[in-house]
This record gives sequence, structure tokens and C-alpha cells, in this order.
Amino acid sequence: MDTQKNLMMFTIVVGIIFGIWFLFAPNSYNAVMGVDLSEVSDIALGNQMNIGVSLLVLAYVNWVLRGLSDIENCEKIMTTFCIGWGLFGLGGLYIVGSDFALSNPFTIQAIIFIIISIVYFTMRAPKQSQ
Repeated sequence: MDTQKNLMMFTIVVGIIFGIWFLFAPNSYNAVMGVDLSEVSDIALGNQMNIGVSLLVLAYVNWVLRGLSDIENCEKIMTTFCIGWGLFGLGGLYIVGSDFALSNPFTIQAIIFIIISIVYFTMRAPKQSQ
């Protein structure tokens, strides 16, 4: 079950990193993703900062779930993490829409999220010996 708990911790760490990044330096993320900063409005920045707060809340909730997981409910909790990553990935592809291209960093990000979701799905059940 150590593998599953480590995967859960990965989600928590990612949530904290991106939450802090979006909250305190949203335009640096936009720059990394190739967004023309002259087109980013104050409302968009505020929304991105709000997403940062949301990611920090999700990191906390995931921390609680990780602490509650045991051999009996691990598969269910891992499935919850899997669905979360999958929704981020599918939502990202929906947002990208007709601008789907491997040269688009948002497309790559969404595909990575879907791959992470698949990893969580395949690793959802602890081995019997753990």
C-alpha cells in the first residue's frame, strides 16, 4: 500500500505547487504556457488566482483522504484520485478544442493528466503482500 500512498502524495504535492504558483504568480505560469500576457485581463488573473486557492483546498482534501486510506478502502480512494486527474485531462482537452496540437502546451498538459489518471487506475489496488 506504500505505492498507493506515494501516488496520493504526488497529487498533494502537485496541488500545493500549482496552487501557490497560480495564487502568487499567475502570469509566470501564463508565460511558461506561451500566453501573450498583454491579452490577460485582471478578471482572468483573478480567476486563475481563485483556481490556485481551489488547488490548495483540493491538496488538503486529498491529504485527508490519504490519511483515511487503509487496505479496505484504498482502491476506492485511488479511483477517486484517478477520476480527478482524468477530469482535469478531459476538461483540458475540451478547453483546447479546435486548437488541439502537440505544439500547444495546454494540449500536452491535458494528455499528461490523462496519463497520470491511467497510472492511478492501474495502481489502484494494493498487492496482497503489502
